[in-house]
Amino acid sequence: MPITVDLQEMQSYSPMVLVVVGIILAIFVATIIVVLVKKICSKPQNINREISIEDRENIKKKYIELLNGLETKCRADKVSNRKAYQELSKITRHYIYETTGVKVHNYTLDEIRSANMTGLYNVVSDCYAPEFSIDKNGDIFNSIAKARKVVEGWN
Repeated sequence: MPITVDLQEMQSYSPMVLVVVGIILAIFVATIIVVLVKKICSKPQNINREISIEDRENIKKKYIELLNGLETKCRADKVSNRKAYQELSKITRHYIYETTGVKVHNYTLDEIRSANMTGLYNVVSDCYAPEFSIDKNGDIFNSIAKARKVVEGWN
């Protein structure tokens, strides 16, 4: 029983596969270009947001009270060291956001450093190891004191 195979000519296949692959590739490349252009052209956020002196003092008072509350919970052993550092980082980042409008609560440590927010960088860098590592404890009371200085000294 002879078996024969008839091969089709290359032109008999539909070119739609190539067209679809080309379109998908073009969309992918365009997306990468748009993301890169946005990143390159994005303006640094303004950290000189205008807030009245009264509002600034009320914000400082609010965040000092939050820091005092965290310190009280730590002294009473009502919060783990890890949770305390997470809360400290959150409080400090939200304070800066509320006073400047810069969304530092979404920033990595490197982004905070490149934004020249030295006080915030020092507090958040203190929080990193105890916040993300199981075996690092840190000195939460020293870190709270640093955060308090950032809140009191931020203009």
